[in-house]
Amino acid sequence: MLNSEFIKYGAVNLEDVTAIHLNGDFDSVLNLLQGQVTSDCTLINEQIGQISSLCNEKGFILCNFEIIFDQNKWLIIIESTLKDIFLNEITKFLPFYKVSAEILNNKVIGFTKNKEQVMLPNEHLILDSDIAYLTLSIDKNHEYQEDSHMLSKESWAINRKIMGDHQIELQETGKYRPHELGQHNTRVSFNKGCFKGQEIIARMEYMGKLKKETRLIVHSNQKEVSKFIIIGKSYKVQETIFSSCFGKIDSFSNKN
Repeated sequence: MLNSEFIKYGAVNLEDVTAIHLNGDFDSVLNLLQGQVTSDCTLINEQIGQISSLCNEKGFILCNFEIIFDQNKWLIIIESTLKDIFLNEITKFLPFYKVSAEILNNKVIGFTKNKEQVMLPNEHLILDSDIAYLTLSIDKNHEYQEDSHMLSKESWAINRKIMGDHQIELQETGKYRPHELGQHNTRVSFNKGCFKGQEIIARMEYMGKLKKETRLIVHSNQKEVSKFIIIGKSYKVQETIFSSCFGKIDSFSNKN
């Protein structure tokens, strides 16, 4: 895996995310999500979650998030800065499915594990690779104790970038389509049927020729990535900087 030597293992308290409970019977919430988000929610179960996105009609990403099914509850785990965007979009459709949305006051714990480590019953797989995988767990009773072995939020974010998950932030909402960020490989199902923006996204998949894309570049100063647009935040560990860089495909020829 590209830059796998930089992956850090452990748990992190994801203080900057919000858990949203979509409250309704199983099939109602499933049908609601299937018609709106980019991933195939029929594949979700008690231990298998998904990274997903919500797009507008023109196929531009409005927000990224995770979907898990935890103890009979459909939960959206989303950066707190993006939660209002998700709620504003999804609320329009809630009455048609007899579903309501509730923000929970639960701690969300993220785990980065190597392939030899076992996933516990209260964890939900969200991202997998050849040597590592990421899970989420809901700490409902605030029982999880932080210690010196906890990962930093920066390490968690870097792990996601290394595993090819380039996420947008508030200032980037509505500016990029999934293919431009590599999310067509991780967050989009082309077999599930219609969802918002699906027609344009599918056209890019089967008929389009991608001219620009996003890649992780590991560098030591900003001058090295000055010709790219930085997606999300860059993270620095000692003298090493990790940036999700968007630019012309041929611009990456000499980059990692």
